[in-house]
Amino acid sequence: MKRIATALATSGLLLLGCAGTAHADTHPPQPVDGCGDGYVRPALGTHLHYKFKGWSVGSDPDEGSMGIDAPRGWSFVRTPQAEGRFHSPGGQDLLSLRELEGAGTPAAEMAAKVETLAGTSGLKVLGEHVKDMGGLGQRWATLSYRWNDMGEPRIVKERWISYGTGPADAAVMVVTVAGRAMDGNGLDAVLAHVSPTAVLAG
Repeated sequence: MKRIATALATSGLLLLGCAGTAHADTHPPQPVDGCGDGYVRPALGTHLHYKFKGWSVGSDPDEGSMGIDAPRGWSFVRTPQAEGRFHSPGGQDLLSLRELEGAGTPAAEMAAKVETLAGTSGLKVLGEHVKDMGGLGQRWATLSYRWNDMGEPRIVKERWISYGTGPADAAVMVVTVAGRAMDGNGLDAVLAHVSPTAVLAG
């Protein structure tokens, strides 16, 4: 196995809500059950149950693999780019893990993402944080922001992860959670649980 992934890929703006299931901008939105019929699903819970899911990053198992804990009952799809996406049963919330190639440090990737968000409807950056996770030997840079999808507020939280805490250690993967504004606490709980379980091997 010969790769330690290093990375640049900016995640597309995540389209969520009644317009469609949570997808990156390379995937057209799909209808979400309950939108427009007067039914509003309850807020995402903060005490979900999880199960680890792994997948290959290439057509050959020797090319490496990645994986992460995901809430039980959430659907899974592996994109052609080897990104793993999990959607809540109603389609309103997303968990995503993808490998990065040719990236800068977690802090640099976070700053670059903030720049790409300029001009986004209703954008409000809620937080930018960099933290060394000594027990894991990783550095995390976490960006939280809110934006409007057809007038409805949506929350996105992205976390860039490096293997190593040195000043030049590159981000190798990014974890994203996204959903309705009312799901903010639940998304925080999901991100807190799954981030230490994200792995990239090969």
